[in-house]
Amino acid sequence: MQVLSATSERQGALSFVTGWWRNWKNRRAAIDELNRCGVDEAAHIARDVGVSPSELRTLAGKWPDSPDLLSERIVAVGLDADNIRETEPLVLRDLQRVCSQCAEHSRCKHGLEQDLQDGQWRDYCPNVATFDALRTEDRDRRWLRRRKWRRAESTLPPCC
Repeated sequence: MQVLSATSERQGALSFVTGWWRNWKNRRAAIDELNRCGVDEAAHIARDVGVSPSELRTLAGKWPDSPDLLSERIVAVGLDADNIRETEPLVLRDLQRVCSQCAEHSRCKHGLEQDLQDGQWRDYCPNVATFDALRTEDRDRRWLRRRKWRRAESTLPPCC
């Protein structure tokens, strides 16, 4: 029994180191690619994305981890990422930018793995106000849709 435990611990540690190394290489490659573009081209890319050149470098350095955490957090707070992408693409881009620059990635990841109902994430997540606004907007949109449906139903002539 103890042999299996030691083996699984080694596999877990090896998996962690392998994942860390892969992410580090990916981040390094993204930063190197951005550096090869030159200052003017990097500024142009940043402008296209809607961030400053320094924010673009930060995003390139944090890219592999951030989108997954953001996607998980969006689901955890009860929002639909596809709906946000379609109706509020600039808001989604801002969520991505803010999440990528956050210093609490390990805390967020741990929180998502533990208890999705735990509200502690609200104390450290820089996107909490945006999530709240999106949830309020989504609730209001559903309420208006229901109200229009009821109004349309009441204007129908009685059947037979």
